[in-house]
Amino acid sequence: MIYRANHNLYIEDAKNSVESVLGLTQELISHEKQLALSIALMLSQNETLKAGYLKNDRALLFETLQSEISKIKQYLHIETLEVQLHTKDARAYVRSWDFEGYGDDLSTFRKGIALLQQTKMPLVAIELGKRLNIKALCPIYAKNEFIGSLEIIISFDEVAQKLNAKKINFVILMDKELLEIGEWMKELTQIDNYVIVSNGCPSGCINALSSIISTSTLEKGFARSNDALFGFTPLFDIEAKQVGYIGIWFGESLLKESLLLRASLTPRATPLHVKTLEPAIEDSQKREVLIR
Repeated sequence: MIYRANHNLYIEDAKNSVESVLGLTQELISHEKQLALSIALMLSQNETLKAGYLKNDRALLFETLQSEISKIKQYLHIETLEVQLHTKDARAYVRSWDFEGYGDDLSTFRKGIALLQQTKMPLVAIELGKRLNIKALCPIYAKNEFIGSLEIIISFDEVAQKLNAKKINFVILMDKELLEIGEWMKELTQIDNYVIVSNGCPSGCINALSSIISTSTLEKGFARSNDALFGFTPLFDIEAKQVGYIGIWFGESLLKESLLLRASLTPRATPLHVKTLEPAIEDSQKREVLIR
């Protein structure tokens, strides 16, 4: 009887710890969203980019992106950052990672770009394109005329690195049915009905996940296996549709470290759907920002 009571208390503590870590993970993702949005708002005011649009000079735009990305990565100490420019009719114009790839009609499968076309408002969300990642979108204006838009793309690698520093593993599991859209992810590892989009742990973690991943476990949100605790929470896209799960796991030995429960790598953000930001732009151009 005593053993059962102690065991139940232990499991309850374990579940609370997992919930705490999932909360921390969501804070980190929110921080990355805000970061992406801030970069998008800043770059949308770059005069050289505007000049490149007006001259229809893709080479100038590409060179400017390379220069600005390098400075931003150095200043913010981030490793991965990509930028895509769009024409005013929502076609791919310049990609920072592929100068030759352009002209695609993005409005047919990119919900965020379609929304920006309608509202002309900056927005940020976890969005499915050819990849699933954090995307911040911002319109570009020249003399109050809409000339196009830009997109800041940030992976989940920064989140994974910060959690790994606390001995916490991190993964994004995407419903594999979405590979029809996310065609650049078809070669990624799959477990059950999910694709491992972001995997911030050693290769041995794939085996650990394979042993516990099931629909019931994911819906339950908690699992315990081989001295490790696992937690899962649904992942939603820009339209609040579930596209997969956020997963974390760590060794049970970490339960003894009180810092695990109190640690917060970013200030707790108040949940928002719509927020007004005021970047360094003219008052006439200030507008609402959608945060999904």
